[in-house]
Amino acid sequence: MARVTIEDCLKVIDNAFDICSLAGRRAKDLSAGAEPLVDCDDKPTVIALREIAEEKIGMDYFEISSKEKIESQLFGSGITEEEVVSELSEHLEDVPPAAISAETVDESDPVETTTTDQDEAVAVTSMENQEPIEDSSKIKSE
Repeated sequence: MARVTIEDCLKVIDNAFDICSLAGRRAKDLSAGAEPLVDCDDKPTVIALREIAEEKIGMDYFEISSKEKIESQLFGSGITEEEVVSELSEHLEDVPPAAISAETVDESDPVETTTTDQDEAVAVTSMENQEPIEDSSKIKSE
């Protein structure tokens, strides 16, 4: 077989940096166990360059690869995001709406209270009535 070089790939992708980035990402994925798209028994970098030269992968591979990695990390093998979403939506349909509303809460139950504007106003006024603290630099000099 003939050697594959960046020049072979430049016929497909016109930017050498993009080729190197794409080949590096693909080679890393091949090393991690991805299936090659071309028939050869070379190292992952050579396989990646062959795939680019034969137009088996393109610049959209970055997006596809990232999505596949995220899905495999989140959902494991065999389960897709769509399946998870459909299963969750089925379970949500079975759940009855919330039975407790704000009007039916029993007043005798211990409930955590929240701060109101009036409470904050009282706190601000009580702080305003305090005497100012002396400047620490004056205390040190005395």
